[in-house]
Amino acid sequence: MRTFLGGLVLTFALTLPSHAQLTRVLPANGKLGVTGTQRSLPAVQINQQVLRLAPGGRITDRNNRSIVHAHLPAQATVLYTLDNRGDISRIFILTPEEVVRIQQAGGK
Repeated sequence: MRTFLGGLVLTFALTLPSHAQLTRVLPANGKLGVTGTQRSLPAVQINQQVLRLAPGGRITDRNNRSIVHAHLPAQATVLYTLDNRGDISRIFILTPEEVVRIQQAGGK
C-alpha cells in the first residue's frame, strides 16, 4: 500500500508541471509579426523590416524553449517586444492557437 501511494504521488508530481505549461503568458505590449529570411546576428527581419536583436535578447520557440538566432524559422508568426532603444528584447514563436487568441483579443 505504501509503495502504491508513493507511486501515485510521484505520478501526480510529474504530470502537474506539464499541465501548468499549457498556456504561456505572453507580454501585453508585444507586437505581432512574421519573420523573413535569415540574417546574420544581430539582425532579424520581421514584417519586411530589419531590426536588431538586443544584447541578451531571447528567442522562445513554440514549446517555450530558448533557441539561438540561427534556429529562428522563416515565415513564422511571432510576438516580439522592443526595448527602450528600439531593439528586439524578446521574440516568441507562436502556435496557431496563440495567434487566434491574440487576434481575438484585438490583435497587435
